[in-house]
Amino acid sequence: MRIKTKGIIKKIALVLAGVVALSAVGFGVAKLVEFVKDDLKTISPVFDVGNLGTDGKFVDDESTLYTKEAFACDGLQIKLDFDNQIEYQIYFYDDLDNFVESTEVLSAAYSETVHDGYARIVIMPTNDEDEKISLTERVTYPGQMTIKVAKEQNVEYVNVFNKRLQIVDNTSHLRFLRGGIEPSGDSYLFNASETSVVCSKDLLEVDGGSTVSFTYKMSDDVDTVLQLFEFTYIKGELNLIKTDSNKSTYTLDERTTHIVLSYSLYNSSEHVNESISDELISSSNNYLVVTK
Repeated sequence: MRIKTKGIIKKIALVLAGVVALSAVGFGVAKLVEFVKDDLKTISPVFDVGNLGTDGKFVDDESTLYTKEAFACDGLQIKLDFDNQIEYQIYFYDDLDNFVESTEVLSAAYSETVHDGYARIVIMPTNDEDEKISLTERVTYPGQMTIKVAKEQNVEYVNVFNKRLQIVDNTSHLRFLRGGIEPSGDSYLFNASETSVVCSKDLLEVDGGSTVSFTYKMSDDVDTVLQLFEFTYIKGELNLIKTDSNKSTYTLDERTTHIVLSYSLYNSSEHVNESISDELISSSNNYLVVTK
C-alpha cells in the first residue's frame, strides 16, 4: 500500500503553522496582560456603611457601603465578579474635596482613562433581604469588585477660579460642559447656564500670539460669540493676564501660555442666545481652531 507522504507532510505543516499562530496569539495576550499590569495597580479602599447624596456628601444609610476616604482615580478601572450581587456608583472630587460629578448606577465593568483627581464609590447590594449591611457583608460585597488605577497619577491639574482644570495640549482633548464664567468680585466663577458652554474641565496649552476661533455656523442669523480667558503659567503659578468677549476670533497675547474659553450662539435677528444642543457640546472641540 502506497503511503501518501506528500499529503501527510502538508497536514503536519498546517498543524504546526496553527500551533505557531496560537503561540503567537498567546504571547500577544500575555504581553498585553503584562502591559496592563505594569500600568495599573489594584487598590483596596476601605468601605464603611453609608451613602452619598446628589451633592457628593455623606448620607446615613444602613443598606449601602461607601468609601469614606477618596482615592486618586486616573486610569480608573472597575471589574465585577461574574456572580456578583451588587451595583455601584462613582463620585468624583477635585483635590480640595469639592464634588464634581457622579456616574449613573452601574451594574457592569467601568473603564475611563482620565478623571478629575479623586473618587469615592458607593456599593448597593441587589439581593440583601434585610437591607442592612452586616459585619461580614462589609467585606464580602467589596470583595465582589476589583478596583484598579494608574500607578502613575501624573495628569496635570491646576486650580482656575472655583474649579480644578486638567491641562491639555491639543484641542481634540478638550471637554465641554454647559455653563458660563461670570465676574465675582475681583475674580470669576464657573456658573451653570442653559445657553452657553465652557470647557470647564480643561485648560488648553497654547503658543503666545496664536489666533483662536470657533468655526461653528448654524445659520446666517446665528453668530458664535467667544469669551476668552488668557493665562500665563510660570514656575507652577497660573496668572490671569487678559479677558476678552463678544468676538468669534482672537489673537492671543504673546505672554499667553494657557486659555479657558466659553462660547454662546447669538441670534442677531431676535437678539437672544440660542439654545445649544447636547450634540454640539460633545463635538465642540471639532469647531475650535488654534493657529500660530
